[in-house]
Amino acid sequence: MRSVTILKSKIIIKGEQRRISNLLRAMLVQDTPVTILLDDPEIYAEEILAIEMCHNFRVELMEADAKLDNVDGMIYLPNDEFYAPEVTDAALVADRIREPLMNFRITINDIISRGFNGKIIIDSPHDEVFVYFAAYFSGLDVKKIIGLGTLPQEIILREALVREFKVSGDDINVNTLGLNTHNLVAWSRVYIGPSTLLSYIADDSQNYDDEIINNLSEEIGNHKIVSNPIIQSKAIIRLLTCVYGENSLICSVISLKKENDKLHLSLGPKLVNQFGVFRSINLQLADNELQELTDDGEWSMNIIENIKKGKKNGKKN
Repeated sequence: MRSVTILKSKIIIKGEQRRISNLLRAMLVQDTPVTILLDDPEIYAEEILAIEMCHNFRVELMEADAKLDNVDGMIYLPNDEFYAPEVTDAALVADRIREPLMNFRITINDIISRGFNGKIIIDSPHDEVFVYFAAYFSGLDVKKIIGLGTLPQEIILREALVREFKVSGDDINVNTLGLNTHNLVAWSRVYIGPSTLLSYIADDSQNYDDEIINNLSEEIGNHKIVSNPIIQSKAIIRLLTCVYGENSLICSVISLKKENDKLHLSLGPKLVNQFGVFRSINLQLADNELQELTDDGEWSMNIIENIKKGKKNGKKN
C-alpha cells in the first residue's frame, strides 16, 4: 500500500463541543500532521495537554476577528441530535434540521466575512442538506465543499471483504452510493481482485455463503454508523489524507454540480484530491440501482425545498 502524507495545513473545526473533542482525540492518537484552529482551546484542556506527546499535530487559538484568507479549510461537526432514522417525511426532516442549519449559516457568514476561501468538509446526518446550503450561503466554488457521505460505510464494507476473502485492501474495489442515511451498493461493481464478488458467490467450488450480500447490506445499513464518533472520525482523517495530502481517493462523498446557476446534488463516486472534488466517476448501474439513487436525490431536494420555504408545522417561519 502506498504511503500517505498529509500536508501541514491549517484547518478550522467548528460545531458541537462533544463532537469536536472526539475528532481531536482521534487526531491526537494518529498524530495527524495538521494545525487545528479553535475558538476557545481552554474547553479542550485534556486534549491540548496530550499534544505534548505529538510530533506533528498542533492546536492554535483562532482570534475572534482574525483574517482567515490563509486558512486551508474548515471541518464542520454540528450537533447530530436532530437525527431520527424513523423520520422519513421530507417536511418533518426539514423541521428537525432547520435549527442546526441556522447555526451553520451563522458560522458560514462569519468565516466568509473574514476572507475564508478554503475547502469545507461536513460530517453530519443528512450532510447533503448542509453541503447544499454551504454553497447557497457562501458562494464558494462547489468543488471545495464536501460532505463525508457514505465514506464510513465504504471503509467498513472494504474491511469486511478483506476479512472474508483474506486479501489485501488494495485488491478490493467497492463503492457505496447514495446518502449516509440511506446507502446502497452496486454489487455487480464490487471486485475482489480481477473478479466480481458475484462471480465468487456463484462459484460452487469456493463454498462462499450466498447470504454474504444480505449480511453486508445489513451491516453497512446500520443507522448507528452515522452518529458513531469513532467511525466518523476515522473517515474524516481518511478524507483529509487526500484533500490536504499527496494522494487521491475515489469514494462517494457528497458534492454539488452547478449548472445555469442552479445547484444539483451529486451522490455517486468522485475522484477527490488537493483540488477538492476533482471530477465525478461514471459508474454504470442497473436500472433499479439508478432509480434508487434518483429517489434519494429527489427526497433530499424535497427536504431542501421545504427548508427554503421556511415553513414549520404548516406556518411561515
